[in-house]
Amino acid sequence: MDNRGRLLGKISIIDIVVVLAVVMFVAGFLYNRTAQDIRQIIAANTPIYVTFVVESVREFSFDAVNEGDVLFRQHERVPLGNVVEVTRGQAYDIIVLTDGTVAYAPMEDRYNMYITISGIGSITDTGFFLNGTQQMSVGGGMTIQSNRFLATVRVHKVGGN
Repeated sequence: MDNRGRLLGKISIIDIVVVLAVVMFVAGFLYNRTAQDIRQIIAANTPIYVTFVVESVREFSFDAVNEGDVLFRQHERVPLGNVVEVTRGQAYDIIVLTDGTVAYAPMEDRYNMYITISGIGSITDTGFFLNGTQQMSVGGGMTIQSNRFLATVRVHKVGGN
């Protein structure tokens, strides 16, 4: 190092420290942006049951879904699973009463359709994954389809085995 603080008379020690700090900052930033969370797999290739709810449908929608049908995410041909059960519940609407309060009122000729499917997936420490990629979380929404049915659904219940 010479009297001007340069290493071998060419490079300043301060320049080296600044360059190393910038390189470390960029490397840390890129690592944080590209590193994925590592999931701990609890059970792989295991049956997973998911119940979807389709709200406020008419009677003809029930005729379009049968046990054994294969359901897919819209625009994808990778199956989510096979329909194992289709049930119904009364659909309700929120109405405003004359005194300004709100109440639930049953909707005439409208039902909530519950479609339960069975598929193969993984159970991890972060949740349930159908086909290893599609996370199923209660309250999550998606559009599903079969050969005769297309609907926007919400995940009502999910579980393994």
